[in-house]
Amino acid sequence: AAAEAAAAEAASPAATANALPLDSSFRWTASMLSGEANCAWSPPLSSSVGVVLTEFVQSDYARAVFNTRRVGGSDYGQIHGMFDSVRLVGTRLELKPRQACENVEGLFDRLAKYLRARIPQIKDVVEIIRDGENHH
Repeated sequence: AAAEAAAAEAASPAATANALPLDSSFRWTASMLSGEANCAWSPPLSSSVGVVLTEFVQSDYARAVFNTRRVGGSDYGQIHGMFDSVRLVGTRLELKPRQACENVEGLFDRLAKYLRARIPQIKDVVEIIRDGENHH
């Protein structure tokens, strides 16, 4: 019953009105996100994942995380301020948090919920950690 309700909600006009298309597979490395590879690099404007991650890291919630974890000024509100790498493989999104954002209770659960609301095609949000991975 819960799965049927979730499917009905995902198919509703309100849910699909804000939905974005899924990007092709990609990998954004730490050097790309930090600007070391190319000072002018940023996620492509056409990247739905880039748009949604930017919205998330600029949210009030992320601001509280950045403040609590003392993330530096130039990293504040930036994808590279929260993640070392981002990789999309089909419908699986892998994110490696920066050390400052590791072990933030509820961060990846909230992010996964937000990503799935905006890009319903994402089926698996994976937090890459030192000892393996956590699926959200």
